[in-house]
Amino acid sequence: MKKIELLSPAKNLECSLAAIDHGADAVYIGATHFGARAAAANSIEDIATLVQYAHQFRAKVFVALKSTI
Repeated sequence: MKKIELLSPAKNLECSLAAIDHGADAVYIGATHFGARAAAANSIEDIATLVQYAHQFRAKVFVALKSTI
């Protein structure tokens, strides 16, 4: 039987941490200037903090990149 993965969008570090705390198996987040949301204020440091936190719970982090080319 396949395991279902709960993937949650997260607009910022706070939402990402809450998603993991509430059972998300994975979150996706965009970096400043690279996500679909132009106003996303997720610094590289925030993403690094998220990755460290997520890995404690064996959760995955997907970083969304949007090309403007």
